[in-house]
Amino acid sequence: MDDTYSITITRDMDVSIDQVWNAWNNRDKIAKWWGPSGFSSTVKQLDVRDGGCFEVIMHGPDGINYPNKYVFEHVEKFKQLVYMNTGSKEFGLAPFQTIFSIERINNKTHVTLKARFLTEEDKRKHVEQFHAIEGAQQLLQRLEENAK
Repeated sequence: MDDTYSITITRDMDVSIDQVWNAWNNRDKIAKWWGPSGFSSTVKQLDVRDGGCFEVIMHGPDGINYPNKYVFEHVEKFKQLVYMNTGSKEFGLAPFQTIFSIERINNKTHVTLKARFLTEEDKRKHVEQFHAIEGAQQLLQRLEENAK
């Protein structure tokens, strides 16, 4: 998968790399920040390692439950997570890959979240119907707030 059909969201955070990493590896913490504003999450499985799985149900403010399953393709501790969302037949979403990178720049923790889609149509659907850009921005804000 390449960057042909991708979206990239970044955020400079006032938390340490360790705090971001721990927020990714703590079921209680990730349940508080995973998803856009107004969502809550139930973590069914969290195994952050190559080949591991993150399974979560996002509970939307509209009362709809959005089950998501991610498989970690590559995990580089304190630096990067590469994971595949397995998609959703229920919501008509194809699988897509995310690269979540962490680095320290100018006394801030710089986080980059890049979602890579197989087709322009897949990207458009996520952006237009599921508000992927705004949702990712809110997710990173919630991550920063709950990583402390």
